[in-house]
Formats: sequence, structure tokens, C-alpha cells
Amino acid sequence: MVRENATLVTEFILLGLTDRPELQPILFALFLMIYLITIGGNFGMLILIRIDSRLHSPMYFFLASLSCLDLCYSTNVTPKMLVNFLSEKKTISYAACLVQCYFFIAMVITEYYMLAVMAYDRYMAICSPLLYSSKMSKSICIRLIAGPYAYGFLSGLLETMWTYRLSFCGSNTINHFYCADPPLIRLSCSDTFIKKTSMFVVAGFNLSNSLLIILISYIFILITILRMHSAEGRQKAFSTCGSHLVAVTVFYGTLFCMYVRPPTDKSVEESKIIAVFYTFVSPMLNPIIYSLRNKDVKQALRKLIKRNETTSRNFTCVTEFILLGLTHRLALQILLFLLFLAIYLATVAGNVGMIILIQVNVRLHTPMYFFLSHLSFVDLCFSSSVTPKMLEIFLSEKKTISYAACLVQCYLFIALVHVEIYILAVMAFDRYMAICNPLLYGIKMSKSVCMFLIMVPYVYGALTGLMETMWTYHLVFCGPNEINHFYCADPPLIKLACSDTTNKELSMFVVAGCNLSFSLLIILISYLYIFPAILRIRSTEGRRKAFSTCGSHLTAVIIFYSTLFFMYLRPPSQESVEQGKMVAVFYTTVIPMLNPMIYSLRNKDVKEALTRELLRKKLFS
Repeated sequence: MVRENATLVTEFILLGLTDRPELQPILFALFLMIYLITIGGNFGMLILIRIDSRLHSPMYFFLASLSCLDLCYSTNVTPKMLVNFLSEKKTISYAACLVQCYFFIAMVITEYYMLAVMAYDRYMAICSPLLYSSKMSKSICIRLIAGPYAYGFLSGLLETMWTYRLSFCGSNTINHFYCADPPLIRLSCSDTFIKKTSMFVVAGFNLSNSLLIILISYIFILITILRMHSAEGRQKAFSTCGSHLVAVTVFYGTLFCMYVRPPTDKSVEESKIIAVFYTFVSPMLNPIIYSLRNKDVKQALRKLIKRNETTSRNFTCVTEFILLGLTHRLALQILLFLLFLAIYLATVAGNVGMIILIQVNVRLHTPMYFFLSHLSFVDLCFSSSVTPKMLEIFLSEKKTISYAACLVQCYLFIALVHVEIYILAVMAFDRYMAICNPLLYGIKMSKSVCMFLIMVPYVYGALTGLMETMWTYHLVFCGPNEINHFYCADPPLIKLACSDTTNKELSMFVVAGCNLSFSLLIILISYLYIFPAILRIRSTEGRRKAFSTCGSHLTAVIIFYSTLFFMYLRPPSQESVEQGKMVAVFYTTVIPMLNPMIYSLRNKDVKEALTRELLRKKLFS
């Protein structure tokens, strides 16, 4: 009977940081930037510790674990908060709320003792240097790490079980940006005495106990440092301890403010501000603190950068590439310039027009046209990443592109390709939901779901583009610098490299093949369900409308995938590069121009919206 009434609340509403709509996009951009810095910093620290043998010591083993924890903290809260910034329905399911609570508490307690273990490690290194290797062996370090994880996750489970036993039968609005204990306690309509007591005892005990270990360790450390005769030894000891002490101060300062007070209206509001610092700023700062204040980390970073520069030392010889373009015949340059300028202007006008039309016409404010506006945006970016430089080359004698600009062009091209293939897959899924599940369409394709479905292709595309560009960056160019293409593409760059290109070629084929196949599989499966559903529609008008919306998408898919499969799934030979130039002309310039035409000429809603807007402008004028 204790949990019987909890079934009344199946989801919670997260109020977030502010209810002011004008601040939502600004906060989204700010916290997205912080999150990306957090991921970059902590992943960078993990990779640096992994690849540099000088950092294979207990201190940096514990630091790597701290970076992993900070990454998990931020990831536990940030993605959901970013989605809520852009969605109208700011809800979280009851189960997801409990999971978020569990991971938050578990990782907080794990980090308490991780910092305590790091203090003990410093104590052993400074106070017992001769016994350090034997006392801090690999097996002991693993046990010292396993202890905080096991204790933290068991404590998190215990605390989450007490939250689970609370009954929620009234308001379901959480005055926070994630599921936290204090606001949940206020929502409960059952007795919260045990939960409050457990929260204060567990938080107070673990904060005090872990902080006591740190204080005792540093009392002995400080005494030992002051006894050192060497000024350099004292400076090095203070340097490594300084980083840890700054991290401890930031971490414990916010936690004491957050947990050691009763849950009142005022404390919940204060905890939102403190939690911003704790869940976002602190995980972002830790890798910066340990890199700026730690000599070994700074030296390892310099060594890595120097090694990359040494590996790529021939890049100083190849600082720019010459783009041979489509033809070397001067008589054709002006004609091609005019042709591609006209195509580019039509592309810009068509895609910008489609975005504006969807934005201003209320009838087009549906998931289908939301995804179509993003397809137009990506097509615009495709064309703009290649065409302006190509037009410049047609009219200039020096047909060069810098090494950095070439890499940027490669990155944008690969990233946007992967964004587009998954946007087309998302559009196929949207058509499947609209035609096969029309009654559930409004619920299943809500604004928050649509935002998530569009964010994933952008994030995945950006990361894939970065990975592929890194492989290109590791290629060595020490011979000719003439790219037989009109933009920086992988196949002709591979032919120019004088280092081993096996990894790059393998990565290119695997990534392109897997993503093309996977996205196409989503589209094919969607249409395998769509076509039988359309044929079952009794209304001729309904079948015609369904075929009309699907027809536009299918035309775009066929044109897009046929060129991509031809372009990527073949070995980079001289013949394939020449063929690739012809295919790429169609892909980078013609397709982005055609897509808005396909969706306007073959789509009744778009044609009607366009006609209405033209008539309205005519009436006003």
C-alpha cells in the first residue's frame, strides 16, 4: 500500500533554470558550449594519461578516474537539460527521474572518496617516498579505486530506494533542472522523515569522513614539505598538491552549501544555482586545474604536440594545395563560372525560401516540414562549403587553398554528408509514424522528440567528421601538392600522401559504408511498412496524399544515395578521382538546388503555402 498512490504520478515536469522563453536559446548555447568543453577536456586528459608513459603512475591513474567521473556527472544531467531548453514539454518519466537520482548520488559519493584516495596517494608519495612503489602497487591502486565505486553505487542505491518509497499524488512539478532529492521531498505526499534523516546522515557522514581523510593527509604532507631542504622539491610537492587542493575546495565548497541544510523553498532555489556550478562548471574546471597547475601534465601535453609536429614535419613544405578544378581550358572558365554562380544563387534562394516559408506559414509547422527545413539548411551549408571557393578559382590564376582551409573543407564536407544521410532517415521514420500510426503521431512525434531526432544527426555528423579529418591530418604530404579536384576531398588527398594511407582508406570505407548502409536500411524498413499501409487506405485522396509526400522524399533519397554510393564505395584510383569530380559536381551543386524544387513541385501543402504567401504579398502591395 505504500507505493499504491505513486502510480498517479507517471512523469515529472522540470521547471529548469528559468521560465523566460527569450533566455532559453541563450542558455542552450551557453551550456552546450560548457558541455563540449567538459567532454573535450576530460577526454583529452584520459587520452593524454593513456598515451604518455611518464604519466603511468598512481597519481595520474586516480586523476584519469576523476576525469571519467566528471564526464559521467555532466552527462547524467546535461543532455536532458539541453533538450528541455528547446522543448515545450519539459517532462521526465518517473523511472528516468529515479535513474538520474541514483547516478547523481552514486557519483557524488564516489567522487568524495576518489578525492580522499588522491590525498592519501599524495601523502604516500611525499611522506614515504622510499616505500611508495611497494605500498602503491598496481593491485593496491585498483582496490583503492574499486572501493569508492562499490561504496558510492551501493549508497546511491540505498538513497534511491528511500526516494522510491515516497508517494507522489499531488503536484508533479520539480523546481529544478534535474531530479534532485530536496525538490522531490517537497512534492511527496507521504511521510518524508526517514528520507530526510537518511539524506542528512549519509551526506553528512560521507562529506565529513572523506574530508577528514583529506585533512589528516595534508597535515602530514604539510609537515613533511616544510622539513624538505630542497627548494625545488618543495616547489614540486606544492605544485602537485596545489592542483588537488583547488579541486577539493571547489568540490566540497559547493557540496556543503548544497546538502547540509534543510529543504525549504529558499534552499531549493539556492541549490539550483549551486548545482549549476557543481554539475557543469566543476567538471569543466578540473582538467584545466590539473593541466595549468601541474608540470608533468604540461610537459606531456607539450611533448604530444611536439611529436605531432615532428610526425607532420613535412607540412611545413606543403603549406597549401593547388586545386586543378574541373578543367584547365581557359575558354571554359568564364562559362563555368556563370553556370555555377547561377546554380549557387538558385540553391541559396530555393533553400532559404523553403526555410522562410516553413517558418512563416502555420500550416507547415509540423514534424515533416520541421525536418525539411533542416534538410534545406544542410543543403545550403553543403553548397556553401564548396561553391564560393570553386567560383573564386574559376576567375583566379593562383588556384590555391591553404592546408588549414583544406582540412576545414574536408571536415565540413564529411560532417554534413553524415548529417544529411541521417536527416533523410529521420524523415523516413517520420513518414512511417504519420502513415502507419496516425492516431499516435501527435504524441509520438512531439516537439521534444523532434528536437532530439534532429540533434542526433548533427552531433553524430560533427563527431564523425572530426574523426575522419584527424585521420587525414595524420597523413604526410612531401611530394606534389596538386589536388585533382575542385575542392579538398579524401580520394585525391590519399593519392598525394607519401605516408601509409591504409588506416585512412580503411576508416573511409568502413565509416562511409556503415553509415550509408545503416541509414539506407532505416529508410528501406520504414518504406516496407509505409507501402502496405498506403495500399490499405480506402480513400483515393488519402492514398494520393500519402504517395505525394513520400514521393518527394523518395526522389531526394534516390538522387542523394546513388551519387554517394558511386562516389565513396570504390578504391581511390586515377580513374575514380576523375569520375568523382563529375559525380561531385552533381552532388555538391545540383542536388542542393534540386531538393527545394522536388519538395515544392511534388508537395501540395508547400505549393498551397507558397501560393498563399504570394497572394498575401500581392494584396498588401
